[in-house]
Amino acid sequence: MVKTGNFYQEMLAKIRPLRRANNSSVYQWKGVNPEEKGKREVLSGVCGGCKGYDCQTRVHLEDGIVTKIDGNPESPLNHGALCGRGNAEIMSLYNPYRVKTPLVRTNPEKGLDVDPMWKEVSWEEALNIVTDRLKKVREKDPRGLVVIEGMGNMESIIRTPFCNAFGTPNLVASRGPLCCIHYSSCLVHSSDSASSDVEYCDYFVTMSASLGANFAAVAPTVRCAKALARGMKLVVVDARSSPEASKGEWIPIRPCTEYAFLLAMAHTIMHEGLKYDVWFMKNRTNAPYLIGPDGDYCRDPVTNKPLMWDAAANQARTFDADFEDIALEGAYTANGVDCRTAFSLVKEEFAKYTPEWAEKITTIRAETIRRISRELVEHARIGSTIDIDGFTFPYRPASVYNRRSNNSHRWGTMADLTGKIVNMLLGNIEVPGGVQGDGIRGPAMVPGEDGVCKPHHEAIPSPFKFPPDHIDGTEFYPNKHTGPHIMPKAILEPEKYYLDYQVEAMIFCGGNPVKSTGQPQVQIDAIKKVPFVVTCGIHIDETAILSDVVLPEHLAIERFVVKSPPRTQQPDKTNYGLHVAYMRQPVPQVFDTKHLDDIWLELAERLGILHGKGGVYDFTNVMNDYSKQYDGYCFKDEDKLELDNTKYTLYDIFDRRLRGWKAGDGRGIDELSKKGFIAHRRSEKYNYPYYYHPDNKTRHPFYFLHLKKTGEQLRADLEKRNLTFPGIENMDYMLDMYSAIPHWVEHPDADAPEEYDLWVINWRTPYFSTDTSNVSANPWLLEINDDDPFEKDGVYMNAATALNKNLKEGDWIVIESLYGKTEGMLYLTERLHPEAVGIPGCRGLSTIQSHPALGKAPNWNELLPLEEKTFDPISGAMECSPRVKVYRK
Repeated sequence: MVKTGNFYQEMLAKIRPLRRANNSSVYQWKGVNPEEKGKREVLSGVCGGCKGYDCQTRVHLEDGIVTKIDGNPESPLNHGALCGRGNAEIMSLYNPYRVKTPLVRTNPEKGLDVDPMWKEVSWEEALNIVTDRLKKVREKDPRGLVVIEGMGNMESIIRTPFCNAFGTPNLVASRGPLCCIHYSSCLVHSSDSASSDVEYCDYFVTMSASLGANFAAVAPTVRCAKALARGMKLVVVDARSSPEASKGEWIPIRPCTEYAFLLAMAHTIMHEGLKYDVWFMKNRTNAPYLIGPDGDYCRDPVTNKPLMWDAAANQARTFDADFEDIALEGAYTANGVDCRTAFSLVKEEFAKYTPEWAEKITTIRAETIRRISRELVEHARIGSTIDIDGFTFPYRPASVYNRRSNNSHRWGTMADLTGKIVNMLLGNIEVPGGVQGDGIRGPAMVPGEDGVCKPHHEAIPSPFKFPPDHIDGTEFYPNKHTGPHIMPKAILEPEKYYLDYQVEAMIFCGGNPVKSTGQPQVQIDAIKKVPFVVTCGIHIDETAILSDVVLPEHLAIERFVVKSPPRTQQPDKTNYGLHVAYMRQPVPQVFDTKHLDDIWLELAERLGILHGKGGVYDFTNVMNDYSKQYDGYCFKDEDKLELDNTKYTLYDIFDRRLRGWKAGDGRGIDELSKKGFIAHRRSEKYNYPYYYHPDNKTRHPFYFLHLKKTGEQLRADLEKRNLTFPGIENMDYMLDMYSAIPHWVEHPDADAPEEYDLWVINWRTPYFSTDTSNVSANPWLLEINDDDPFEKDGVYMNAATALNKNLKEGDWIVIESLYGKTEGMLYLTERLHPEAVGIPGCRGLSTIQSHPALGKAPNWNELLPLEEKTFDPISGAMECSPRVKVYRK
């Protein structure tokens, strides 16, 4: 019995009695529309089976029913290729476990195994309930609303403007705490991420990074396969022999030690006589800049510009002067200040990281590290050039590639920056065959006042504010990627995180931090503490079952969308210089669902924040893609949304943005709908940012002064208020990582008890890399997954390790870290490092109302720490590989 005066009692009084169809207690499937009988058509689509949202599809319908999904052969992005996830979206569309109509909770008790006792209600009733609660939250303190987004719906264009208009700073991305790959690329490439130019690459070293599943899109996998077919050598440094490793050379490495391998490679290139790109170092980086005793640039007293040493003239000059011979190494006195070149300082730090030192840490033989380093330099062809469309580029067909698993450690940013250092030694940044920033078009690497390319996005620190506004630790992690793992701790202990407000409402839309971070119970406890919770979702997942209201949203295939994506990852000649806009023609909706952006617009109108200055439309006018300054996929002045009482449809908004697209020549959706995309191709040379800033027109940071300055400012902000990091007593423990030069850092579990003798690892699988459309319960994908010997729902261990522990295949075992435990069936393999224990995919965890296929896999996330001492202080990344012990249950 619900108590009188309780929120649930008040809510029940507002909703009408449940309407039944044919006396049934469940929502009824719609029959075939008679008008669709005998009709056959093919719609242009964009796949939503993964986080990529860029594989174009053809969706075949008969009688209004989807019968087939395949790749669009005319697509300039995926060229007709489509993976199993895309084909299987039919099963996601007609999944009987989808939320079919708005639901309101009637049981105040909450838990994954607690029946919410849902009431089916109309959209009008559900939106009224949500609006009433949000009005009260906004009147009290807009910061009390937390909106959680994620890869389940990355296509929303109204979510951010809604949060801005509401007044909450708490738009929290649940994606990314275990995939913090952006900071280093934002700093070195002025781009959100980076990938190797496989079209021209001959030697590719990948560090614990999948070239297929990690991308979660089919096109990059195809491009890598083509590169391998033409002879590119692939070296996979990983604790697991992945499918990619079978196509190249597998270098087994002890988990969590990739950073040591990278440091040793940099040491070998700089200290053991290998040829590095001296011209690139002198002209394309800040390596020759003179550094004073304070670690800052030595500057000209008049212009304040950084100085370099002219060895021929035996004097210091500003970096932009004419030099006869730039000194890359050495110690000098400039303007009475003793200084050294940045290169000398980096080289001195790396002197200690010998291959022999790394061998003890990584278990990789010193001679193997030297061989890989030597082969990398040889294949880089330092000094060679290539002519593309009349422009001469440096040609460097070799690269080192870091990604998810290597970056999700306390030292993850340092490791990624060290990988950048290795690539800069090869001279391969933003040139054919090397490493390029993803998502950049045009002259992105604009030099700042010091001549170094300006930091981008996550490399630009968020301003400090006290008391903090953000629930996810932004003030203490100014360069973090995302903070959903920080959020629950701040909700449960706001005083510890210096917050002066309480979270009153949460809205989940495409994000599920219960499943995507660590220690799920902490997230559950935090959600249960929040008075009002809403999920906009497609099925009853872990956040939905904890919600007070569930608003069913369209599946991706049902959503109308128009996009102009950034440059695709792993580009090749088929899309170099390509600018494309594409659309998804939505299929008929199956249930009583809505487009997420229509939900945002409807709530905004009801809340009175849709129109006027500071309203959703106002913020929508300025909220555009990062590429807007180059592509112009944004509103022209004459097409901006009016701030009066005009009500726009999503069609109107997309059409106006498309007309502003520079590459589209003013064409709108009517033109786009003819074949689903508009493609505009420019010369291949425009694909490389080097073209826009050649020679010494811009420089990449080899010495990471910007990071050092960020740490110094953060220290000053904290000390001014006598603060420290939440959960950390010694501020130096965190700020030590804000260093201009990478240095070795021990794993937080280095001193774990002896019985924790293994390291757990996780890898994304081809079928379940992300769970954007509940693919984890897709029967077609489950069927083929069961046939894959390295993707079954269980725990994988090296056969020799299992023998030493008296374990055998088929045993039910427990995996326990210092932070949690999970369990599953044991599978034995020779394809894991002896000190690794592996759990594949993103499965595990479930609710009593989830698809029965869920919850059968071990939950890797249970093992992960939420302790601040384990976080990367720069990116905020969680530790993805804690030490564990295993035993038979």
